[in-house]
Amino acid sequence: MEKLNQSAIGLAVGITTALVYAICLIFVAVFPLETVIAIGNYFVHGIDISSIAAKNITLAKSVIGLVVVSISSAITGYVFALIYNWIGEKL
Repeated sequence: MEKLNQSAIGLAVGITTALVYAICLIFVAVFPLETVIAIGNYFVHGIDISSIAAKNITLAKSVIGLVVVSISSAITGYVFALIYNWIGEKL
């Protein structure tokens, strides 16, 4: 089994998540709240998110969210590759 490059996987997952976050952020900024809620409900298996939905997007919150989700995703990707390589050595 070929080893994964942990740093490359972590970086790829972090960048991919940042792109998805940015697309979602644009979607929320452009579309009416009702549309965002309707689509969002599909992502949480029919749970009604209307009581917690808000459209008060600030630049600071957006940037902080982007950084946090990117870093946590990169760490998750790195750990995934680390565990994958470890399991591969055991098999």
